[in-house]
Amino acid sequence: MCFFSFDESVTNQNQKIESLISTTVRARPFLNRVKAPMQIQKRSHSEHEGPPQPFDNMPFSIPNRFVATVFFAIFFGIGLWSPSVLIWYMMAKRTF
Repeated sequence: MCFFSFDESVTNQNQKIESLISTTVRARPFLNRVKAPMQIQKRSHSEHEGPPQPFDNMPFSIPNRFVATVFFAIFFGIGLWSPSVLIWYMMAKRTF
C-alpha cells in the first residue's frame, strides 16, 4: 500500500499552473492600464546627432576636466594614503 500517489501530485501541480496562467491572462488588461509614475525620457546634453559624447550622462557639469581630475586625485588620495601614513607614524614612534 502506497501512501503517496504520484498521479495526484502531478494533477495538483497542473491545476496550480493552470490557475496561475488563467489569473495572469485575466489580469493582463488591468496591468497594461497601469502607467509608470514617471516616464523615462531620453535626455541629451549634446547639441549634435549621433552617439552621446563622453560624460554627457552625468548629473552635473564639468567645465574643466583637468581640475576635476585633480580634485578626484586629492579626494581619493587622502582616503587611501592616510591609513598607511598613520600606521607608519605609530610604528616609527615605537622604535625610537
